[in-house]
Amino acid sequence: MTSGFRVERMVSAPPASIYNLLADVPNWKDWASMVNHSELVQHGDPDPLGAGAVRRMGGIKFILVDEEILEASPPHYQRYTATRGLPVRDYRGEVRLDPVDGGTHLVWTGAFEPLVPGTGWLLAAFLRVSISRIVSGAYAAVAAQPSARGA
Repeated sequence: MTSGFRVERMVSAPPASIYNLLADVPNWKDWASMVNHSELVQHGDPDPLGAGAVRRMGGIKFILVDEEILEASPPHYQRYTATRGLPVRDYRGEVRLDPVDGGTHLVWTGAFEPLVPGTGWLLAAFLRVSISRIVSGAYAAVAAQPSARGA
């Protein structure tokens, strides 16, 4: 049975600012509270951060999650799949960044099949909290940039 999550936020920053921060994988560890390791392990083609790119992130030293970018339309859309590290199969994630008055309407969704039957609700709750923290960290990082403060 498919499980999933949805995180939706209004962010007072333009889509490009949020998208660029999310695309800068090596620096996730600097602003995402649940990430202590982040790197780009494979470049996409032709765009190094686009389709085919693989990012690796970890929150606990022995758990590393690899995510492959399947589609990227900067600065508004990214679709990806988790290929390693989560106890799921067929994970599909999407990030949508739509411009609105005063900023961005962000919608981040994920859907998956849990490896262990009956655990989908727990994994969905964990991922929803994790992604919510990542979104909050991204917004705080963008807000702290000199260009966001008008400096």
